[in-house]
Amino acid sequence: MQTLLSIIIIIASIIVISVVAQMESEQAGLGTMQGEETSMWGSHKGSSKKDIQNRIVTVSSIVFALALIILAAI
Repeated sequence: MQTLLSIIIIIASIIVISVVAQMESEQAGLGTMQGEETSMWGSHKGSSKKDIQNRIVTVSSIVFALALIILAAI
């Protein structure tokens, strides 16, 4: 049981790290100087790349936290 939980923790942490590393910055950057504040991802509400990445990070973080709590309780 401890080995399974340890593997789940490792997989969840790798997923969180890799997805967060791939996320784009929330800052507008130099695009606002030319008035290009909108993007193509804004037209797909709920299925944009940013929303999917946020959902993956949230689920992986919950799995990570639950596995840590269960492992600590054993």
